[in-house]
Parts: sequence; C-alpha cells; structure tokens
Amino acid sequence: MKISSLSGLLFAVALLTPGCGTTKPGRPAAWSISITKVTPASIELDVVGVNPSDKQQWMNSVNVDDYWKPNSSIRAGARKESTKFESEKTWVLEKDHKVWSEWFGYGATEVMIIANLPGRYEPGPHDRRRIFLPLDKKVWESKDKTIKVEVQDAFIRVLTPQKPRD
Repeated sequence: MKISSLSGLLFAVALLTPGCGTTKPGRPAAWSISITKVTPASIELDVVGVNPSDKQQWMNSVNVDDYWKPNSSIRAGARKESTKFESEKTWVLEKDHKVWSEWFGYGATEVMIIANLPGRYEPGPHDRRRIFLPLDKKVWESKDKTIKVEVQDAFIRVLTPQKPRD
C-alpha cells in the first residue's frame, strides 16, 4: 500500500516538476527556410528535423565529414530535405511542405542545416558546416514566417534576427 502511494506521489511530482523554475519554450512552428548560396562552389545541403533527445548526438557524435561520405548510413538514415546548389542561388523549404508533419510527428523542435562545403574543418560540436535553428514560434523576428540563411565559402550564416529574450 505504501509503495503504491509513494509511486503515485512520485508520478505526480514528475509531471509537475519540468515546468518549475524554467521558462517554458513556445510551441514549434513550421517556417519557410530560404537558403541562398553566396559562394561560387557547388554545394550540397540537407535540412534535418531534430528532436531534443537526438540533438546531442547530432552535435557531438556525428562527424560532418562522415555524414557527407558516399553511401553514408548516417545521411541515409536522416529525415531530411536535400538540395544541391550548382547554378541556382536560392532554395526554399516552404512552411507547408509535407516534411514538417513528419518532423513534428517525432518531436522535432529544431532543424539542422548541414552543408558539404569545400575545405578542411575541425571536427566537433562547433563545426561551421552545421547549424541548428530553433523552431519556437517566439524566437524569430520574421513577419512572413521565413528564416533566411546564407551559405558562404566556409560557414553557414543565419540572416533573420532573433527576438530579444525576456
């Protein structure tokens, strides 16, 4: 009897605890993501939906060079949208694209943009060929619900400003 009462109490505390002492993030929202290439190089690029439990793996365990190897099982298993910039300069993943339903279905709260840029890079969580964009609808200052991104020779840059934090 005491064990079941204690279990019930622990369950109730577990349900209530996550919101205590933290700012509750807003709900994720689909965004149009406009990616412009400003390098003369041909660039291959993926946008991957990332949920909170997978983010540390994407940051710390996935080497970007391994991701882009031919026949990479890492890339093959990623739930992604891909493009290859050759002559075109801009690609847009629209906010009404069907991939958003899939990403939100497994709890994505961010997207990872990962590019196969030329050159040598230091592997690790700060590899400049990979960025993470939060999908929280309260993060971005964008009237048209578009996050603008630029792919340069050596890194990816977000052009859309973020809203000031409270």
